[in-house]
Amino acid sequence: MFAGKMLNPLKLEEHNYETFNKAYMKSKQILTEGISIDEISDKNDEQRKQIAMNKYRISIEYIEKALKILPHEVHLEKRKEVARNREAMKRNLEATRERLGDLEKMFPSVRARNLLRKPVQIVPPSSSKPQAVDILNRPVVPRKRIIDSANARVRNNLLKGVDDKFGEPLLDEILSQDDVRMSDIIGVETAKQALEETVILPTINPTLFSGLRKPARGILLFGPPGNGKTLLARAVAAECGSMMFLNITAASLTSKWVGDAEKIVRALFQIARNGQPTVIFIDEIDSILCERSEKETEVSRRLKTEFLIQMDGMYSTEDDRILVIGATNRPNELDSAILRRFPKRILIDVPNAKARLELIVSLLQKTKTAFTLDSGQKQILVEKTRGYSYSDLVALCREAAMVPIRDLSRKDIRNLTGTEIRPITLKDFKIAMNAIKPTANEEMLRKFREYAAATGQSD
Repeated sequence: MFAGKMLNPLKLEEHNYETFNKAYMKSKQILTEGISIDEISDKNDEQRKQIAMNKYRISIEYIEKALKILPHEVHLEKRKEVARNREAMKRNLEATRERLGDLEKMFPSVRARNLLRKPVQIVPPSSSKPQAVDILNRPVVPRKRIIDSANARVRNNLLKGVDDKFGEPLLDEILSQDDVRMSDIIGVETAKQALEETVILPTINPTLFSGLRKPARGILLFGPPGNGKTLLARAVAAECGSMMFLNITAASLTSKWVGDAEKIVRALFQIARNGQPTVIFIDEIDSILCERSEKETEVSRRLKTEFLIQMDGMYSTEDDRILVIGATNRPNELDSAILRRFPKRILIDVPNAKARLELIVSLLQKTKTAFTLDSGQKQILVEKTRGYSYSDLVALCREAAMVPIRDLSRKDIRNLTGTEIRPITLKDFKIAMNAIKPTANEEMLRKFREYAAATGQSD
């Protein structure tokens, strides 16, 4: 796979990311070219349609090659980006196959000729001059950015009453179903129960959840970083297959043009109404909805005001079903008016002793990493990892897994397989702790717990 060279884990992660990103960017470029040719050509122009079909096929091949690389196969800092781009590529893949299928029905002879076409080859990033396949010898007419929505009718329904300029970019934030389930998440039982009652159960029987049982329209997940707030949101999207899930960040709602930010907010909530039942998940909500002050800009103030107006107007009828979930590491910086719109506030704390042990053992077993830890050593490890977040524990396990590798020579690494590496021991974890420290200190955790005691709820 790598021309006979054994890459170390860090180099392998870097190689995987570069290969993934190259294929992702190339698939977008070629798909855009294909759609441009397809849509500007006459429906009976077989030559131009053949070029478009070839573009679609090449784009599909790039997408399929990129999708072979999973988020956990790249560096931790790049995993969120890769996961997000994989979702976009899955939607692109479905839409491209649909377009290609339509053209193949119109021109079956073209399809037969292209069955013999040589598959595209992605040159690894280490190559000095990657060769891209280019079958178009003349420039295409530029057109606006492609929206990778699988169904044009659904897209049009979502954008009803929405300016395309502001609505189309928001469609990219719709999460498709993920493979993460609530049962896969270790710990945070209070948060899981709250999301179950507020989001998941009402989708099963909406009529049952009315009156006093009507779910809250705003949930705030707060706590130290790296404890699964975003993962919980992904699990909600997976559990609620019938629900539209909008994954929003500060970048999604801001613009360099004065007046555009509030229009984007209006577009967001209109899309949510058009596609309900809908969950709007806003990560790092404090970055856009912090407490108002005299020093803030007019643009920021207008965005917050518009957000408040839209949250108040989410329910135009009793049947409207829209929920906003916010996630933050700085709940005390949120505007008080914003907090009132999130009546359910849940602390996502660092894992307790039981959850820490379960996570470490589960991670080692799932990755098929050999380890030798008796019950006494496990308890020592649990005590020494007090205050570690979920992401800290993952990083700790990764670092501990590298310790046995450091005892090997290059020759050993070249010849050994993963099953021949010695098991991880408690000593390896202690060495790893010298490099991996808890993200949150005791003072930070104390403040979160005091805030939860005063304004929210915790496990």
